[in-house]
Amino acid sequence: MFKVIFAACLVVVAAFFIVKGIIQKKIRQELTNLSPAMQVRFSSVHINMFSSSVSLDSLEINFIPYANQQENKHVLHFPEVYLKGIGFLKFLFSKELTANNLLLNRGDIYLDQYLLDKKDSAQIKIFTAIQWPFKKIFINDLELKNTTTFLQTNGADQILAEGDLAIGQVKMTNHDSTLHFARLDCNLSNISYGFPHSNDSIHMQKLMLDSRKETFQIDSLHIGSLNKVEIPSIKITGFNVPDLLRSDTAMIKGIKIDKGNIRISENENSLKTKSLPFDLKKIRVDVFQLSNASISYQDKINECRFRANVHLNKIEIKSLEKGDFNFGSVKCSLSGIHYSGNSYHNIEIKTAELDSKKEIAQIYDLKVIPQFGKYEFERKLGHQADRVEADIPRIDIMKLDVDKLFQKKIFAEKIKISGGRANVFRDRRLPRLQKICPLPITYLEKIPIDIRVKTCELAGSTVEYDEYPKTGYGQIGLLRLERIGASLSPLINHPIPSDPAYLTMKVNGSIMGSGTAYATIKMPLQKNNPYHVKGMIEKLEVTKLNSASENLGRIRIKSGLLDFLSFDFNMTAEKSTGKIIGAYHRLIIQQLKKHSDKKNVADVTSFMLRRLIIPLNKDQSLPERKRTGKVNYVRDPTRFVSYYFLQSLLTGIKASFALGFLLPK
Repeated sequence: MFKVIFAACLVVVAAFFIVKGIIQKKIRQELTNLSPAMQVRFSSVHINMFSSSVSLDSLEINFIPYANQQENKHVLHFPEVYLKGIGFLKFLFSKELTANNLLLNRGDIYLDQYLLDKKDSAQIKIFTAIQWPFKKIFINDLELKNTTTFLQTNGADQILAEGDLAIGQVKMTNHDSTLHFARLDCNLSNISYGFPHSNDSIHMQKLMLDSRKETFQIDSLHIGSLNKVEIPSIKITGFNVPDLLRSDTAMIKGIKIDKGNIRISENENSLKTKSLPFDLKKIRVDVFQLSNASISYQDKINECRFRANVHLNKIEIKSLEKGDFNFGSVKCSLSGIHYSGNSYHNIEIKTAELDSKKEIAQIYDLKVIPQFGKYEFERKLGHQADRVEADIPRIDIMKLDVDKLFQKKIFAEKIKISGGRANVFRDRRLPRLQKICPLPITYLEKIPIDIRVKTCELAGSTVEYDEYPKTGYGQIGLLRLERIGASLSPLINHPIPSDPAYLTMKVNGSIMGSGTAYATIKMPLQKNNPYHVKGMIEKLEVTKLNSASENLGRIRIKSGLLDFLSFDFNMTAEKSTGKIIGAYHRLIIQQLKKHSDKKNVADVTSFMLRRLIIPLNKDQSLPERKRTGKVNYVRDPTRFVSYYFLQSLLTGIKASFALGFLLPK
């Protein structure tokens, strides 16, 4: 009996070593003969039948997809590899590899830049063509611990990342060579990658992904150098990586970005497309939140910077290539906005707020600030130009269709501008550019965005126009319009057949703090129709105009009250026609000497003006025909529309006098 038991034990022991040897041989054969492009080497293999485990020493995998380019390869090296919880019987008789855990420890992974950049299908075909020795592979937990990944480029090794990676429930069959898995977790640090065909690179101090909690977090993100992004923390929730890799749509519950510095520089190099490592076509995000971020943009001409707080709900990006996206709601607050372009003016805004639920946008403390002083400004340009200083306390855009903004359209019920003040200065001593100045509707049509606003309002504003004359007394002439109120309805720049025939603007105000002026201007939306201007100036003390008349025209207004001046004329692209009707009292105008640095009166000319050309009084006791002048002015297309309007008015005034053609120009 003892001999039988002893013999049985010998058989079991022998079988144990025989099976162990078979398994060792089979593992060596199967791993080393996968494919010419997939070279697997290891120094030794250890099998523990009692613990159902296998360990490999010095495992090295070389992926060489191109036989004629042996130098281009991905290399994976792991000193220690442990495979635990193996089903040996399934391994031997069913050609199935099942295990509880695969641990690859203290590894180095070398990725070849050339293979990463190459955009062909050869590398993918190699995986699909491999004759895997197993009908099925299932590993419950696959772990890479203490692993460092390098990028090999131009013979140098650059660290890409280091840390741990865990993949759960890894599956693959010989009918489907695609690797499937249920979860992906990682804890990586010191991540650094240079984008191909670009000087930009990305750096992350830490990247953490937890599949169970569906959270993805990045700490200390840096992207540079042409475009620069510095973000202390990005947290993404409700993010399922396996689903993302199985489809072309990313489903995300929330993205939260805290603080950060984002700088975008647009030039030839920064416009290179940076591709993602997977084919992502659509993105859906329930909530996106950006808090207190500093953002700047710069190209060869323009520069813009501001701080931003943004809250977006229900975002859906339908096409990354086309930039097609929509959202449920947006709330945005920008502060410290600064913009400069090629006009030598800066625009600064204290705050700008947008709320799609309230359908409103608000701008507070908008300032237009010239970059140079009054006289230096135009000398920098080398020609005449308007130097503008402006301050607008508040702009409200109501019933705004926020969705249309992202389609380059401004659709709103009303725009209201409150309490603005502007100063415009021009130095007439410099040459004037002889370029065509379009009329208002033509200018609006050239704006690339589509604008549709039912009503625009301007309230309680002041505009000062300062002009240094080409010749004169070396003093600035000033014209100030106060208490300006205006409305425009509608504001449309790309009309359609069903739109009104005209944009109607109504303006009122005071000239140099005296009298009242109001006008209605109809601007045609249909081609070949004229502009129509109708209005009146009342109770104006004309002596208030002396700053402009003396310094710019060498004319002194000694006294006079304009009872009223009504005007009604049409303006086309070629000329203006119509009439003015006026009435005034005690109007005395003196001509100043032309060839003098002092404001001395030219007695003879002044006498002729008073006695022959301009009567002292022309009131309503006179027949209307004697107080009427015809407007007939040929437009200078190189002048602004304001000049066109003023000259049309002046030609009518001159024509109202019998000898008006003798009036000073």
